[in-house]
Amino acid sequence: MMTPVSGGTKSNPELAAAAPRSVTRVVQIFDDLCSRPTGASLATLSESLGVPKSSLLNLLRGLLASNHLTFVDGLYQLGPEAYGMASAIIAARRFLSFADLARPIMRRLVDTTQETAVLAVMSGDKKSAIYVEKIESPTALRFTATVGDSRPLLWSAVGRVLLAFQIDHWLNEYMRTVKMVKHTPVSEIRRARLREILEEVRRTHVAVTADQGTMNVSGFAAPIFDSSGTLVAAVGLAAPTDRSKTRVAEFSAIAHDAGLEISRLMGYRPFVADTGPRRRQPAKTRQPAPRQG
Repeated sequence: MMTPVSGGTKSNPELAAAAPRSVTRVVQIFDDLCSRPTGASLATLSESLGVPKSSLLNLLRGLLASNHLTFVDGLYQLGPEAYGMASAIIAARRFLSFADLARPIMRRLVDTTQETAVLAVMSGDKKSAIYVEKIESPTALRFTATVGDSRPLLWSAVGRVLLAFQIDHWLNEYMRTVKMVKHTPVSEIRRARLREILEEVRRTHVAVTADQGTMNVSGFAAPIFDSSGTLVAAVGLAAPTDRSKTRVAEFSAIAHDAGLEISRLMGYRPFVADTGPRRRQPAKTRQPAPRQG
């Protein structure tokens, strides 16, 4: 199972162990302050990063001297040099397509689970989910997909993710007017229950389906957000239900982690207010796997 390190990013433990500790800590400082637009105190940074104040203070002084940080009213904030560096990185990233950013993580999904990984966006008419990238399972019995294929929004895991994070008034109208279709004998067509499922997806950031759009196909999907916090796509796993039904919690967690990791590559950082020392949650802490629908 993929397990995030602090902040949800992936790292190479062997390389991290070999790197000078000060380099790692500087990166951690930047990463922490990206989530704190109003800044953080020395005590907050020390507690959040698990670094003694005395050790941290020397690094902060150096970053202040180079204008990568500023110090205002007792709070450290990202400085002009940090923003300039960020702008240069974003400019360089424009040469990579969205699928280019997601593909290595999707490849790791397939290697980890031996199931098919897909990347989907909302269609232009907002009536279906469209696959824009896929990497298929190496197994003989697998879910197959073609880039450009469409999937029903309410009866696919990626579709439910794409629906769940739409603005409320649009989603209310969609749920009021969409035609309920039995794609399989077990497709959920109760509007009230489907709305509950979408609320659960919004809360847990994971959608799970079993035999909803196609019999013996289960899906596990998570949202991908850009730097503004706007939903841009869904990443997911698709697998035979018979093979995945004993791995629902595992696949849900893997999909969740993949969505978070790709979101971070897109520049997404949830903002955190500086309300005093706050230790990051352990990597093992995650939201419970949602019920299948």
